[in-house]
Amino acid sequence: MTETADDDVEAPPVEHVVSMLRERLYGAISCLATLVVLTRYTEDDTSGWFRMLDVAVTMGGLWAASLLADWVAHLAVHEEAPRGSERWRMLQASGQILQASVLPLAALATAGIGLLDTDTAMWVAKWILVGELGLIALLAVRRTRLPWWQQILTVATLIGVGLLVIGIKVLAH
Repeated sequence: MTETADDDVEAPPVEHVVSMLRERLYGAISCLATLVVLTRYTEDDTSGWFRMLDVAVTMGGLWAASLLADWVAHLAVHEEAPRGSERWRMLQASGQILQASVLPLAALATAGIGLLDTDTAMWVAKWILVGELGLIALLAVRRTRLPWWQQILTVATLIGVGLLVIGIKVLAH
């Protein structure tokens, strides 16, 4: 029997996968909520670059808060700072917050370079995030033992949460 490179790769711990999914969902919902609030303050002459900066700063702050919280929790439980693979997993999980904002930022960049007006780019970014929520749910349930109708209900529910965020924020602002 020959050994392949895949045999040497260790599967990530379940807790790490859970952390990554949780941070990705948190990032997507937070980015969506940020965009919805910013929509209220976006005028015809608002630059897409300014909206990109707003979203990037918000998501960067959330990423830093997540990383700091994870580091402090690790320190409290293990009585030492994370090292090696623990540190890498922490960065990888918290980085999901930043990754959730990449496509919305790209949509806003289209307004910055003049391909779309800023308001349209904001709506495109919001719909990207609603789709991302659905995709995350789909990837999360695809290998579960849930019946097909519960899988569909789970995906629809998470998409509904995204739409609810938009609806509540529009009504509140």
